[in-house]
Amino acid sequence: MDESTTDNGIKEIRLDSWREFFRLTTELFATGSAYIYRGQSNYDWPLLSSLDRLESRYPKRKNLCGDVPEFFDRPPFTAEEHLGAFKRAIRGRRGPHPPPLTEDDYWALGQHHGLATPLLDWTRSPFVALFFAFDEEKCFLSAHKWAEPENRGVYILSIATIETVAKDGVPAVRLLSPDTDANYRLISQGALSIRMPRRTDLEGYVGKCFSGVNHGATFTKIRIPNADRDGCLVALNKMNINHMTLFPDIDGAAKHVNSLWQPGHEDSIAYV
Repeated sequence: MDESTTDNGIKEIRLDSWREFFRLTTELFATGSAYIYRGQSNYDWPLLSSLDRLESRYPKRKNLCGDVPEFFDRPPFTAEEHLGAFKRAIRGRRGPHPPPLTEDDYWALGQHHGLATPLLDWTRSPFVALFFAFDEEKCFLSAHKWAEPENRGVYILSIATIETVAKDGVPAVRLLSPDTDANYRLISQGALSIRMPRRTDLEGYVGKCFSGVNHGATFTKIRIPNADRDGCLVALNKMNINHMTLFPDIDGAAKHVNSLWQPGHEDSIAYV
């Protein structure tokens, strides 16, 4: 394990194996400030919301009048127009007599069902984050390359400090934990979200807000080699962390049974 010094509230920890993650978590993050965790298949991906990524994919709006210029230098929709379209699209799809929702509730509902939103998903469990880091065998490494990443990433955020800091007019991130009883996955995953300022990656945000501040790490990046992915998932399955427990529905059960074809799970299929 190799650990960097804290710089502008950010620390990087480089592990030699996923096995070191268990000791790291219990020794460094078991006590102290409240932490939340996020796992990503590719360590090199920036922590951007899905709505920001959608904007970067479609940065221009076509001029429908047919005049010059052909495109305007702005995305096709604003965030407000995007959310408004979602509200209209789900009319009559929330069941009879649906309760009123706030704007944050609509974003959270959309996030759960695949809508691009300004939210980033996190969990209160470091091992759930580790599962999501290793779950997908392959991911997009570039626009035209689908392969296994060199390193997986787990990220740790101190919520004791991140919500209280804003600098140079940048709005603070906000922690969201919807009160709805309908989202069983939130409960099973210990999930919550943070709402990011638009067009902002989390590492850049922390670095700006904590620049020059003599403070411990608010944001910790853990780089984990992709080696022995199967062994990591087998160990997490022994801890009862798998698709069936994190996604308590038929889709989750089906994905869990499919995953048992991977090496190391052969003794598990009889005990589903």
